[in-house]
Amino acid sequence: MTSPPHRWRVLLGLVGVYAAFGMAVTALAPMLTVVQEDIGASRGSMGLALGAWAFIFIFTAPLAGRFIDRFGVGWAVALGGCSVAGSLLARAGADSVLTMWLAVALFGVFGPLISASPPTFVTRWFPDEAERRRAVGIYVIAPAIGGVVIVATTNSILLPFFDDSWRAVLVAESGLAAALTILWAVTYATATKPSIPRPKATPEGGHLRELLGSSGVRLALGLAFTVFFVNHSLGPWTVTVVEDLGGFSPSVASNWTALAGVVGIGISAVIPNFANPRRVVGLLVAGFVILAIGLCISAFGSPTLVVVGTIITAARAALIPLTILILMEADRVTPANAGLANGVWFAVGEVGGVTGPLAMGLIADSSAGFTGGLLVVAALAVATAIGTRLATVSR
Repeated sequence: MTSPPHRWRVLLGLVGVYAAFGMAVTALAPMLTVVQEDIGASRGSMGLALGAWAFIFIFTAPLAGRFIDRFGVGWAVALGGCSVAGSLLARAGADSVLTMWLAVALFGVFGPLISASPPTFVTRWFPDEAERRRAVGIYVIAPAIGGVVIVATTNSILLPFFDDSWRAVLVAESGLAAALTILWAVTYATATKPSIPRPKATPEGGHLRELLGSSGVRLALGLAFTVFFVNHSLGPWTVTVVEDLGGFSPSVASNWTALAGVVGIGISAVIPNFANPRRVVGLLVAGFVILAIGLCISAFGSPTLVVVGTIITAARAALIPLTILILMEADRVTPANAGLANGVWFAVGEVGGVTGPLAMGLIADSSAGFTGGLLVVAALAVATAIGTRLATVSR
């Protein structure tokens, strides 16, 4: 199959909306303490609200995959961008845990259309294997870039600019998400598309049972829960964890978290280029182990070691792209059924995405505090590393 001439330009447009996706995931994190106080939420109930979009993902992600296979990434990413902008705007008006849960949940209605589209887009628009790995390295950093920008600027720039109104900050972020969605629509509409057969009904190759016959697909699905649990339990809570365990101010904690995010972006951009089929599992296992080490350092360390540990935990940035590569290169995943495969993968993963932030919040509310939460995540990472290595050796 010939590579479409505008593939890199369209990829950048997709990166913009995916960055807005990362903004939506991270938007509340730097302001979490203020938001909790304003709406009267405990850490446990706030963790429940933070995981609302992931809960909705469980049900909408498989449908999103089928939508992408049927109608393509153009409409999918545009609708997803609208969901991001709408959710951010709704959060600005939340005045209780329930209304915040509903506002965050809105992101999960069409949000899967964004997260499931990049792997499908790369499968269809980048038939060359080397180019495909580079494209994965580019798009996977998009949500991290969006998150880092939010974490780095919220307390130091945005809140002071908007007179410390967290609601005004969310309104501004909603406007930016809408602008990036419009830019995507224009970019995609003016590009030359590849000729990809899109089934009108569930084809033999796209049937879930057919996909599950692949050992690569089964491995990716088995990893999904932990990968998402880890990322979602740490993502929205990291600023608060650094603030609590390190004794830093919200602004300083945000800056250290942003630095870790920048390190994660570099990891996400570089690692996929080395992740050929012979290395991908080894790199994944190493990522889990390094993550666990960083979490333990943060859990038991002084303020300095909390910072060091937080930066080391940036290794988690490699987990999603490496698992996606395992899925994309599985023998039964084709351009025609890539949407379904990624939709099912995200649905399974978001079970971990729901329980991650909730578990961290509940543990933080207990006598174990954030120290206990970090150790639980570290133990899960080590167990998954061991299980993955044993599973692949026995294949």
